[in-house]
This record gives sequence, C-alpha cells and structure tokens, in this order.
Amino acid sequence: MSSREATAFAVLPIVLGAIVFLPHWVYLGAIWVVTLLAAWELVALLHKLSHPAPYVPTLVAVGAALPAIWLGGRAWWGPVLAAIVLLLPLVYLLARQPIAGASAGIAGSVFTAAYFAVTGGAMGLLRAPFADSLRWKVVLIYCITLWAGDSGAYYLGSRFGKHRLAPRVSPKKSWEGVIGGTAATFLGVWVCRTLFFPELPANVGWALAALLTVLAPLGDLVESLFKRDSGVKDSSGLIPGHGGFLDRTDSLFYGAPFVLALLLACGV
Repeated sequence: MSSREATAFAVLPIVLGAIVFLPHWVYLGAIWVVTLLAAWELVALLHKLSHPAPYVPTLVAVGAALPAIWLGGRAWWGPVLAAIVLLLPLVYLLARQPIAGASAGIAGSVFTAAYFAVTGGAMGLLRAPFADSLRWKVVLIYCITLWAGDSGAYYLGSRFGKHRLAPRVSPKKSWEGVIGGTAATFLGVWVCRTLFFPELPANVGWALAALLTVLAPLGDLVESLFKRDSGVKDSSGLIPGHGGFLDRTDSLFYGAPFVLALLLACGV
C-alpha cells in the first residue's frame, strides 16, 4: 500500500464521521483551519516567484472573511470582497512593504484572500442554508462524489492514460483519467442517493455529477498552474503521499461555490 492510500484509509473515516456526527461549529472550525493552511501554501508559492505577498495580512484577511461570510450569509460576500480589495493594498502601503514588486505582491495577496473567501466561504455555507436533516447529507454527497471522481481519474489515468489532457500544465493528466473520473462521479451520486440521500431529486443528482465532472479537473488544473509556474510538484509535504492542503482542496474548494448555487437554485 502506498503512502497516498495509507493516508486516505487512515484519515477518510475520521473526516466522514466528523461530517455526519459532530456539531456544525466543528465542521466550520475544520474548514477555517484547512483554508488558512491552503492559503499559506499559495502565498508560499508566490514567494518562490519573488512576489512578496505578505503572509500575515493575507492570512488575517482570510481568517476574518470566513466567519463574516458564515455568520452574515451569502449577502456578506460582496462587502467582504470589497473590504479585501480595498484594505489589503492599504495595509501593504502602511506596513512600508518594499516598493519593488509592490504590484505583484498586492495582486497576489488580494487574489489569495478573495479566492479563499469565495471558495472556503462556500464550503462552510454548503452546510448552512439547508434544512437541519439535510445539512450533513449535502456536505457528504458533495465530498464523496468529488473524491470518488478524483480516485477514478487517478487510478484509470495512471494505468491507461495515453492522451494528455493539458500537457503544458499537468503532464500526467489524461483524457482516460477524465473518463474514469466521470464514471466514478456518476456512480458516487447514485450510491449516495441510494444509501442516505433519497430526498435529493434524481435530476438534481445527475446535474451535480455532470457539474463535478467538469469542475473537478478544472480546479485541479488551476492549482497545477500555480505549481508549474513556481517549479514545484506539491504545494507542501504536510500530508504524506498527497502533498499539501492546497493540493487536497483544489477541486473540493473550486467546485463548492458552483454546487452551492446549483442546490439553492434547484430548491434543495
């Protein structure tokens, strides 16, 4: 068993159990910590490019934005993003950061904070606006379906992948992997609806699966773009066999705002 599989088998039951059985605030606290770690890794990648995005203001902005969005609801996204865009450049100025590279540093800081305010905020809200009996089910079907697709893409792609999906950004990604991921994603939705989420209308479930078959590889490729530009294979080595938190949350966080919008639009 590889370190990737050993870590997955050890951690996955804990994560799934926490989603189902632990209180809402524990879930939000876990998302808050993971989001900050992923944001820290992204700022570290920017530093490898000599883009001096400041660590502390960026992480403070992310750390404050998430609870503001979760407590205020979706209506707070606009004010939070406005504050990020307007205040982070001011902090950079008042902190007397180096003028050389200021544009790149401010752009990197604002992007990092805004990106994780939107994606991490959506991960938290996946459990907030729904009926109490559905909250854990929404999060669970999203995570299981996405992870199933990721596993299907990884195993089929690594075994049979010959036709490269995006060789400039991620040489190992293949169209065969996309096919495996698509099949596993639709299977994941069917299993989840059968086992614990029969309340989810079938057409919404299939729309969710179709959406994730597109968003999951795109989220992965967006993060690969950052790593390729920085010249690294993984965002960090914090998770044995899986790289860093940015590596593990790329597709998960990227798809969350779209899935939240889909479920709310369909009246779940």
